[in-house]
Amino acid sequence: MASTEKFVQWIENGKQLGKVFSFELNGKTCWSSVGIQKWQGIYKVYVDEIEEENMVAEIYLREEINQFNNLNEALNFIEKKTRTSITDMQICKGQKVFNPNFE
Repeated sequence: MASTEKFVQWIENGKQLGKVFSFELNGKTCWSSVGIQKWQGIYKVYVDEIEEENMVAEIYLREEINQFNNLNEALNFIEKKTRTSITDMQICKGQKVFNPNFE
């Protein structure tokens, strides 16, 4: 596994890091996507959560893009407000978790 410094370097270089995973909530299987990318000087963190049974209808429990002026705030948000951590993420090659052009 790469060191935290390596993840920071990837983010600072404009790479999108992300993770798609499942979790249990109230006895139901849910899916989440979490991504982070530095885009035009701002750190963007995308989070979505959806119950598996609502995937076709795209009825999300949560879908948001948060913007941060510094990386520490963005990483703190991921650690405290999502169900993953930066060290669980990978560089997104090809399929991205989110489009950083969107707000």
